[in-house]
Amino acid sequence: MNRNNIKIKQGFSAILTLIVLFATACQKEQIPLFSDDSPAIYMGTTSYSYSFIDDKDANSKTIYLAVKLSGEMADHDRSFKMEAIFDSTTTAKPEWFEIQEGILPKNSVDGRIPIVLKRNTTIDTSLVDLNLQLVPSTSLGTILNTKAKITWTGRIIQPSNWSWMRYYLGADFSTAWFSFIIDVTGRNSFPYHPTWAKTDPETWWMSAGEIQGWGLMVKDALIQYNLNLQHQYPDRDTAFMHNDGPKKGLPVVFY
Repeated sequence: MNRNNIKIKQGFSAILTLIVLFATACQKEQIPLFSDDSPAIYMGTTSYSYSFIDDKDANSKTIYLAVKLSGEMADHDRSFKMEAIFDSTTTAKPEWFEIQEGILPKNSVDGRIPIVLKRNTTIDTSLVDLNLQLVPSTSLGTILNTKAKITWTGRIIQPSNWSWMRYYLGADFSTAWFSFIIDVTGRNSFPYHPTWAKTDPETWWMSAGEIQGWGLMVKDALIQYNLNLQHQYPDRDTAFMHNDGPKKGLPVVFY
């Protein structure tokens, strides 16, 4: 066999090897698609906190955790369930909550599941944690994020929607600052969350214009408070301070 034939065969073998490797790589990188035979849901809300300061006379509160659909929509409602995870980080007792049946409405990728949070003297004075997990069913599997954590209490805690509130009511949270907001506005909650409003408009009904108006009121009150402090103590730097949280000991700042 001459050298030219050897080179041609070696080149053909190299090309064939590259084709096989490329095809294998493509197969590995393919993302599985869910058909109507294998629809699945995952958590759209992985953490939720609630305080009964929102309604001091209530004995219970029904919250709604959002879920999302991966796969084809259906022309009928589909139900699903969650179960409690009683691990070392769950401090809630079974009689302190009720997990109801979740619903994924027809022709929708957004569903929700109601969780009833109950109140007692222990909850009023401490933080209670509950871990939950989606349960696969014959009509809906589970995928990706399947767990969620709920915290509730009767004390002031950072609201679940602070990631939205912070743009209107100050970037950082502390209990002293939230108490200041309550004193100024006369409101214990600001139910603004444009994402969760899609599945729970009864809870998250406040518009961006409304919370912006409350924010301007709070900002003016903070400016006046600091001016009064400076007038009262002209010989030192004074301002309203965070008493806890990530900015403990630092002045409250609006961005």
